[in-house]
Amino acid sequence: MIDVIKRLRLYSKYILYKIGLYGVLDRCRDLVNLTKITRGQSVSQFGEDLFLQEYFGDRQGLYIEVGGNEPFNLSNTYMLYRRGWSGLVIEPILRLYNKHQRFRPRDIQINAVASEKTGMLTFYEMIPFGLSTCDQHELECMLSAGSAYLLREYSVPSMTVADLYRKYLAPRPVMLLTIDTEGHDMSVLRGVDWNEMHPEIIICEANDKSHKIELCQYLADYQYKCIKTLGCNLIFSIHNGEGDPITTH
Repeated sequence: MIDVIKRLRLYSKYILYKIGLYGVLDRCRDLVNLTKITRGQSVSQFGEDLFLQEYFGDRQGLYIEVGGNEPFNLSNTYMLYRRGWSGLVIEPILRLYNKHQRFRPRDIQINAVASEKTGMLTFYEMIPFGLSTCDQHELECMLSAGSAYLLREYSVPSMTVADLYRKYLAPRPVMLLTIDTEGHDMSVLRGVDWNEMHPEIIICEANDKSHKIELCQYLADYQYKCIKTLGCNLIFSIHNGEGDPITTH
């Protein structure tokens, strides 16, 4: 019964978007939600923002968020933004990119996808928007499970995190890299120049055991260890050779 209700809600969002009413309702929801957010509250999916606030304490810094989605709802970085942080947000969906520009003007917003090389990629925009992806296998899994609807398919610019870091943030240190790209995380990580950028904390999504193993093995080569799992998200911290975390001051 619960599964049926979820699918009905999902389908209603899809219909509202198709008939042009979703944007109006979404703007009203944003205004209401913003007034309700209080200090110490979590707005991320599994409490990642609470972990980050505890880990970084009173320090301020820069983040790179790949797959920005909503500027505050389900965001890993919004509560840091409210505490004075800023950074680079990469979001391919134009409507969400525009929302980030409106609600988070200190950030640098990029309307593209991050990948391991520059060029163009096919992007699948889904309802809900947070499940949008460049990964065709992930798309097929979501459609067969009935967890999302395909709204449209189009080409988007692809850029590497390394290039964007050099252009917009270097040589300042990035303290947090958070990635939510529905199956595209490894491609994003391969586009990082680890000689130039070593975030203290990396957050990635792993929806199955094989993906988790792949992420852990890849990041271990760059001195990262998985220190916490929150829902489907893995949190990695950079360590020195003796296993102690390295912090940037």
